[in-house]
Amino acid sequence: MKVFSEKNYKQIVNSDKVAIVVFTSPHCHLCNKLKPILKKLERRYKNIGFYVSDVNKEEKLTELLVKEDGVPTGFVVKGGSIFKIKDPELPDDKSWYSEKYLIELIEALQ
Repeated sequence: MKVFSEKNYKQIVNSDKVAIVVFTSPHCHLCNKLKPILKKLERRYKNIGFYVSDVNKEEKLTELLVKEDGVPTGFVVKGGSIFKIKDPELPDDKSWYSEKYLIELIEALQ
């Protein structure tokens, strides 16, 4: 999975390719649980870019996008815009970071 950073921020946002960007932290249990799901989806959906960003390493992007939301925080990047993936406040199998929810989201983006 690729890294979302200040260096490639503009390139990813301005790309015609849809991307899923997730801000994580190495000490976050949910983040560590989410990474294998993202890797699996990356293999399945080759037309979608999958990126992670470490909140401890990308402080400016974290301040700009994540703010006080904590991790994991996910975004869809499409058509030059960044949309936060909202947690629908449902049980874990239906939360935004579940494989099922991400598949539904990706299918809707296609």
